[in-house]
Amino acid sequence: MSYTIYKLIKVMIWESNLLLKFLFGKCTTQETEDVNEWLNESEYNKQTLSHLRMTVSTQLV
Repeated sequence: MSYTIYKLIKVMIWESNLLLKFLFGKCTTQETEDVNEWLNESEYNKQTLSHLRMTVSTQLV
């Protein structure tokens, strides 16, 4: 696996873990600010969080 792909996968895992922490209210103040900044960057980011929220909520029922 190339370094670039490995780095991308690592970032994606980090982001998904942070977003899960955010959804469960477990982020630090700095992490919450980081997520909110990320959300404000694009509509795609907002849709990503919305999709993750929906996926998590259907799995918890």
